[in-house]
Amino acid sequence: MPLSAERKADYFSHMKELMTTYTKLFVVEIDNVGSMQLQQTRMALRGTAEVLMGKNTMMRKCIREYVEENPESPVGKL
Repeated sequence: MPLSAERKADYFSHMKELMTTYTKLFVVEIDNVGSMQLQQTRMALRGTAEVLMGKNTMMRKCIREYVEENPESPVGKL
């Protein structure tokens, strides 16, 4: 089921805000990871990091747009 344009815009703004706020960024694939393991990871990172999950295409597009707006950003190395 596709996301609405409003939810995509919210996702893009949130991801761009996170890329601006944090100095380090992880991009990982979580295929075949159980929900309990993911929950434990999120609990361990609570207060020091934020987990944002999304579709590959949306994340790539958001990173591309962010790099175009901020060419000096190290996010371009992704």
